Amino acid sequence: MQFRCLPSPVLLGVLLVSIGGCPAKPDEQAKPEPAKAEPAKSEPAKSELKRTKLATASCPADPSWISSPSLPGDVPSPVSNCGFQQFMWQSLLYLVQPSSSPGELNFETWMPEYGIFVGANQTPTPWGQPAPHPCSPTDGSEPLFSNIIKQAGAEHPLIDHNGNHVFYGIAVNQPGYDMLVQCDLYRSHCASNLDAGNPGIDLGQYPELAFPSGTIELKSAWRVVPDGDPTAKDFYTAKGWIQDPTSKACQLVTLGLVGLHIVSKTPTHPEFVWATFEHRSNAPDCSDLAGKPPVGAAWTFFDAETCDNCETNQYRPPSPTQVCRMHPWGDPTVGTMPNGVDCETDPNQYICKPEVRADLADNSKNMVALNQAVAELIAANPGNIDGVWANYELVGNIWTDQGVLPPALQVQEGSLAAANTVMETYVQNGVSNIANPSSCFTCHNLDSETFGVQLPPAGLSHIFTAVAPDSGGCADGKLPATCAAYH
Repeated sequence: MQFRCLPSPVLLGVLLVSIGGCPAKPDEQAKPEPAKAEPAKSEPAKSELKRTKLATASCPADPSWISSPSLPGDVPSPVSNCGFQQFMWQSLLYLVQPSSSPGELNFETWMPEYGIFVGANQTPTPWGQPAPHPCSPTDGSEPLFSNIIKQAGAEHPLIDHNGNHVFYGIAVNQPGYDMLVQCDLYRSHCASNLDAGNPGIDLGQYPELAFPSGTIELKSAWRVVPDGDPTAKDFYTAKGWIQDPTSKACQLVTLGLVGLHIVSKTPTHPEFVWATFEHRSNAPDCSDLAGKPPVGAAWTFFDAETCDNCETNQYRPPSPTQVCRMHPWGDPTVGTMPNGVDCETDPNQYICKPEVRADLADNSKNMVALNQAVAELIAANPGNIDGVWANYELVGNIWTDQGVLPPALQVQEGSLAAANTVMETYVQNGVSNIANPSSCFTCHNLDSETFGVQLPPAGLSHIFTAVAPDSGGCADGKLPATCAAYH
C-alpha cells in the first residue's frame, strides 16, 4: 500500500525535509475557542504524564457495550474528551462480537480492499460474499488474506523476533463500500488523483465528493503465530492466507491480531475520528525499555536481552526490529522528542502551550481510565465476550474541534501524536523523524500532489492507493449518475 504525504497548500514556506518527508505543521492561526464540556486545567507537571502513573480519571465503560453490543452512530453529547474514547471502545466491542456468518466476527465480514479494487473489465465482489484472493480464488475458504507487508510512510516491513513479517489488512463497511462502487471509484480514471499521481478525470468538478456518514474503515496488523507458540492464547487468532509479495508463494498460517485502526465518519465529524488499538504486550515505551509487559512474560516486538544500546524503531533487515513507543497515548509533550527538543528546550512550540498540554493530559488520563474500565468489564462478563479482548487497549484517538476541515494542527483534538507501534513503527516522529507532533492528519488530509490544489473530502482516505492501474472508467469525463448522492 502506498502512502501519500504531501505539503498542505495553506502551509506556505514550510520546508520539506528528506525525500517524501512530511512537514511539521506550524502555528498558522489562533485555535478556535468553542464551548468546552470541561473547564480548562492548569499546565501539568511532566511527572504527572508518565504512562504508568497517570492519575485516575472518570471515564466509565457502559455494561451495555457487552450485554447489548451496537455500533454507535455518533460521539455522545454533550461533547467531551471521554465521549470520543467511549465512542471508539463501544465500536470495537461491537466489531469483535460473533457475526451472523459462522466462525467470523463482525469486523471480519466487512469487505477487504482487494474485493473492491479489481482490474480492468472486472467488477467488485458483491457485498456479503467472500472476496476471492490469489491464494484461494475459487471457494473463498479461510477468507482472511494479506500480501501487504510495507508500512505507510516508511515503506518498510516490520520484522518480528521470529523473523516473520507483520501482515496488514484493509477493509470497509457497507456504507463506504456502496459509495466506492456506486461512484466507480475503484476504476483508475474515476479515482483520478485520489490516488496520488494517478491520471483521470478532473475531480475539481466534484468539490464535495465524500464518503457518507456511517462509513468506517479498518486497518489491521497481524503477526504470524508459529505452531506451539505458548503466547497464542494471549491474542485473538484466526487462520489466514499470507502471500509473499515477491515470490507470490502462499501459506496458510495462524495469525494473531496485534493492532487495529478504526476510522469512523459521523454526522458531526466529517473529518473522521481516527482511533488506534494495540495488543498490550506489543512494545515498551522508549523511555522505559526495562519495563515489563502487562500481558505475558515478554514483549512481542522488543527483546531487552538483545538490545543493549541498540537502535530502536529502525529497519535493519534481516534482523528483527526493536520496537518501542515514542509518545505514550499520543502525547507529543512526553516521550522521545525529535533532536531532543522538548517543552523545556523550546517552550514556544504550539504543543507546549499550557492549555494544549492540559488537554493532552486529560486525553491520556481518559484513555487510561477507560482501558482499565473495559478490561474489568470484559473480565466480569466471560459468557458474553472472549476474555482475550482485555489484552488490547486504546493507545491513540484524534479528531478535529467541531469537525472542522481541513484538519490543521490548531483544530486537532485528542492524541496529537497518535501512532501505532506496529503500523507506524518508523514514522512516530514523522517520515523524516523530526516532526512533532505527527499523527494521522499529517498525511490524511485534503492535500493533493499539486501544490495549492485541494482534494474533495473523499481524499481523507488513502484506500485509493489500492486502485488498479489502467482500470479505466468514466470515459465521458464524469462520475456516473449513481454517484450523485455522494457529491
